[in-house]
Amino acid sequence: MNYRCAHRWAFPRWGAALSEHTDALAAPSGHEVSVRVTHCGMCHSDLHIQAGGFDMGGGKLTSLERAGATLPLTMGHEIGGEVVEIGPEVSGVALGDKVIVYPWLGCGQCAVCLRGDDHLCPRAARNLGIQLPGGYADMVRVPHSRYLVPIGTLEPARAATFACAGITAYGAIRKLNPMTAEDHVAIIGCGGVGMTAVALLSATSQARIVAIDPDPAKREAALRYGASLAFDPNEDGALRTIGKACNNDIAGVVDFVGAESTSSLAVNLVRRTGQVVIVGLFGGEFRMPLPMFAIKSLQITGSYVAGLEDLRELVALAQRVDLPQIPLDLRPLASVNQALDDLSHGRVIGRVVLQP
Repeated sequence: MNYRCAHRWAFPRWGAALSEHTDALAAPSGHEVSVRVTHCGMCHSDLHIQAGGFDMGGGKLTSLERAGATLPLTMGHEIGGEVVEIGPEVSGVALGDKVIVYPWLGCGQCAVCLRGDDHLCPRAARNLGIQLPGGYADMVRVPHSRYLVPIGTLEPARAATFACAGITAYGAIRKLNPMTAEDHVAIIGCGGVGMTAVALLSATSQARIVAIDPDPAKREAALRYGASLAFDPNEDGALRTIGKACNNDIAGVVDFVGAESTSSLAVNLVRRTGQVVIVGLFGGEFRMPLPMFAIKSLQITGSYVAGLEDLRELVALAQRVDLPQIPLDLRPLASVNQALDDLSHGRVIGRVVLQP
């Protein structure tokens, strides 16, 4: 294989379909590492990236161009593969290592990065798959070897999804207070990330898991992967039905959709002193009567992926514990446009993983 050439799928303008491109790659310098991509998970946020931004409510859209993204753009931030070239200053990584790539890059020097939260870097946050070419390709250039996490004997396709779906779910559920076997935790949205959260919660918590999703196939899958109850939020009287089934005692809700309707459902479902963790980026505005913050003594928290050390911890957990395995839909990279269409229309159960 020619390691100085990358074949990638990118879109030439916002909202356009992806087409194949070929780029020459210089030899890696400094701390750079070249990774031959073997698997790349597909994330729902890729649909927003392809569109050019996220819905901020009131007709406002963020601009990925202002955030440093340039066209043609190669998406893909759940990257797994093999180290094939290393720069002269790289240490701790060897040719042939099987790794997953942490895609949320920071400056590496500020206090936020030094504590392992590169994804929240206030100085120079960049993402593989947005500002830098991502994993919808056969090769990816990683700026520093510190962002590579060895996977050992883990299944490569599944390990690749840890870089976003895994740590996003892991980071969100870790924000919940400790739960007992009497507590209910509701998961809103049982796509790839929400389903991962159901599986991780079932393996790490005693709480009763309540899955909420309009798709009956996803509700059924959630019940297989650890949920005790499952509900359609679009049914008449859903709020009352869910509350009654849980004795109006839902301690925490994690919203993996992040829409106006789901955030409203979350704050109305949770009990007094309960927690709401908002993860999804569907978009819109959060609305709630201000007195209810105090009256219900709510804790409302945002959660954006998770840190590099969280990824290392999740890999270690998966090596130590037999975690429930959500469905993976393996597809060739050349089918990326159809896969994105299936994702946008809710036809994916679990996670699509592309293979170059």
